[in-house]
Amino acid sequence: MKLNHANLPVPDVPALRDFFVQYFHFTVLAAPAPDKFVVLRDDAGFILNLMQAKESPEESGYPRNFHIGFFVDTPEQVRAQYAALNAAGIRTGDMEELRRGGFSSVTFYCHAPGGLLVEVSSQS
Repeated sequence: MKLNHANLPVPDVPALRDFFVQYFHFTVLAAPAPDKFVVLRDDAGFILNLMQAKESPEESGYPRNFHIGFFVDTPEQVRAQYAALNAAGIRTGDMEELRRGGFSSVTFYCHAPGGLLVEVSSQS
C-alpha cells in the first residue's frame, strides 16, 4: 500500500501553493478554484491538495507538533534547502543532528505560510 495524497485545509491557498512550487519543486496539477483549491504533485508522484480552510485562521490550527516532512537523499541536500530558505528570508529552526529509534538524521524545521510546520531531513 502506498500513501497517495494529503489534503490540507489552509488559510491562504495561493501563498502555500507558491511556497511549495518555489521551494519544494511541486507542480500545479489542477487548480479548479486557484484561490480556494489546488492540487500539487511532486517528482515522486505524491499529491498534495490545498483547500481553503472553512474556519478562521485562529480556529483552524493543526494539533501541536503536526507537520509534513520531506526526506531527501543526502545531508548536503538538507543543508542546501536550509540555505535557500534562509536566503529567501524564510525563518528556519536550527539544523539538528537527531537520533531517533536507531536512525540518525540531519533535520531542520520551518513554518510555511499560514503556520504549517515543515520538516526537511536526510539520513546521516
